Amino acid sequence: MSAKTFDIGRAENQDDLNAIGAFRYRCYLSEGMIAPHDGACFLDEYDDLATSQVFRVRSRDSIVGTIRLHVLTKEHPKSATMSAFSDILMPKIDAGMTMIDGARFAVEPGLGALRLSIARQTLRLYATVGKEHAVNYGVAAVADDRVEFYRRLYGFDQLSDPRRYGGLNKKLVLMGVDL
Repeated sequence: MSAKTFDIGRAENQDDLNAIGAFRYRCYLSEGMIAPHDGACFLDEYDDLATSQVFRVRSRDSIVGTIRLHVLTKEHPKSATMSAFSDILMPKIDAGMTMIDGARFAVEPGLGALRLSIARQTLRLYATVGKEHAVNYGVAAVADDRVEFYRRLYGFDQLSDPRRYGGLNKKLVLMGVDL
């Protein structure tokens, strides 16, 4: 699988969101982030916000990666990450920062060594959308065991201790990076 075989696109309708939700469900369930539930789909109210940009990465007609992006401003500060970490993020928004929030990031768990390549393809969307909207700060809520990965590969700093986040079984840590 090479970069040329990736098809990156934005969810454009409910069928797209449902396919991404089913993919997220499998990924998050396999990592113990959520418990099994009826419907086998992992979507939330933030997927339906007008300011949400939900992307999927496909290879050979299968979803292999996804991320939901929010550009956070004074006019549009709503996201799951903001709900969990508003005490840290709202002062930055109130000071005039424009932020990008990457949430519900998932990569197909059965890809072995290819997972890193898919993760990079998916996270490139974060940088691309950030540039399009002239954001100056990026945030992501990540599992404790992923803090070092974000620090080393992307230069993120840890901004919080682990907290409950959006119906997940594991607490997440807020990470931030100057863009």
